[in-house]
Amino acid sequence: MEKDFRFLPLGFPARLVVSGCLFALGAALELLFPRTFLMGVAVSMLGWLPLMLVSATNKPKDQGLEEWRLVSMAEIDRLDDSLAQTRKLRRSIGAPGRAALAVFLVVLLVIILATGAASGRLDLVYVALNAAIFLVPAVFFGKVKVHLPVDIALKMPCFRGVLSGTPPAGVAIAPYIRFDKDDKGLDVPEDLRLLLELKRPPADLVGVQVQAAVNNGPNGPVPYLYAVVLTRGKDGPAHGAAARLRLKGYEVEAGGDKEYGTVVIRQKTSGGGYHTTPDDCTELASLCYRFLGSLAGS
Repeated sequence: MEKDFRFLPLGFPARLVVSGCLFALGAALELLFPRTFLMGVAVSMLGWLPLMLVSATNKPKDQGLEEWRLVSMAEIDRLDDSLAQTRKLRRSIGAPGRAALAVFLVVLLVIILATGAASGRLDLVYVALNAAIFLVPAVFFGKVKVHLPVDIALKMPCFRGVLSGTPPAGVAIAPYIRFDKDDKGLDVPEDLRLLLELKRPPADLVGVQVQAAVNNGPNGPVPYLYAVVLTRGKDGPAHGAAARLRLKGYEVEAGGDKEYGTVVIRQKTSGGGYHTTPDDCTELASLCYRFLGSLAGS
């Protein structure tokens, strides 16, 4: 319980007692010594300290590891569902309700203070001010932060666009997730990619890897999906066929070395921050399937 609070190594009942005593002492000082009214207010505000909570969050304390692991499609579905539930939770966690309550209490306080000052009822001013001080911990403390892994959440709709279609006969999809570990040793998914493989590939073909980056768009971060043809070396038929591709609206960039060849297939960009929609991703998947189909008989 102590770890839930910011200050003082006390149990919860003791915290309530200490805060209550400070609130009562502050209120008494305000009544007994009107000329030092603000000193009494300051003492009452000290009652907030024992009740200050540490913000609760589900954000894992990752260890900086990067382990790519082959997973099942069911694991992708679970990850997608977890992201959807996290988004829903972020929307529902009381930010709007808490803000509305805070606004209501401030407006109510102003009305009572104004009424008391206009009518000369200083007792109303005293009650309203102290009520506001006592309610601060209940209204503003204990903030909950729901963590959403932004990169993988942005990329997931792109991969869903790829997975929305059915791969042609002879093509298999192997999903990979990059995992980190939290401080308890549990897996923390951080990134995702897909490997499109021919069941009977040419000797030099590894597969077509579909991966995504996050770019800075004019209105914030956006996902950008692209494909990389992976080959063993650059002299085989698969690398040559990929390097010769001419696709309208796409850039084809051959590279790699003697050990591993690469051919990047990506949409032409008109500037920084370009992003791919799920429909763009479905189209890119179709291009990859057609390319793999052209190699199936090689």
